[in-house]
Amino acid sequence: MILAPRKREQVLPQPVVLISTISKDGVRNAAPWSNVTPILRPLDEILVVSWLKRDTLENIRQTGEFVVNIPPVGMVKEVMICSKNYPPQVDEFEVANLTPRHSVKVRPPGIDGCLAWVECTLVEEILRQRYTLIIGKVVHLEADDRFFNEKGEMDFEKAKPLSIILGDEGMSFTYSTYSERYANYSEMFLDRSDPAAGQV
Repeated sequence: MILAPRKREQVLPQPVVLISTISKDGVRNAAPWSNVTPILRPLDEILVVSWLKRDTLENIRQTGEFVVNIPPVGMVKEVMICSKNYPPQVDEFEVANLTPRHSVKVRPPGIDGCLAWVECTLVEEILRQRYTLIIGKVVHLEADDRFFNEKGEMDFEKAKPLSIILGDEGMSFTYSTYSERYANYSEMFLDRSDPAAGQV
């Protein structure tokens, strides 16, 4: 089957996060995002891709801070409420009945009930004609102890972090399951050494 290039989101499952920000006037904002990815292990930067007209983007530009909240599958309702195009003066925390969580290094609050909280500061914006790339530095990373072991590794089958597959007319919410295969990074290298080992 040959697919149109725009259907790439149908073959590439994506994470679902809630990005929380605060406007220059102090209005809290929470918006779902899927175009989010860490930049090259073991660096401490994260990439967010945004359309040009988003309250989240404007808040990040104005304050230089944001929090990437990792919701479990049980928060689909809240994610969908936050997905609506409310005007900038609306506080999505109130509309979606989200409980704010105190952040350690940035002003925007995290969202209680999430699996982890990635506090970020703006490093660089790379503007394109129809979209923009936001590079953020992770300044504080915290996770719910109930879903992570002592090494900071997620029990993803217990946590059920939310992901998504997008179709032409809607979206299917999904989550990860174990394939019964674990691999050390060293298996990818002929000399069995990992260039990133010891830097994480």
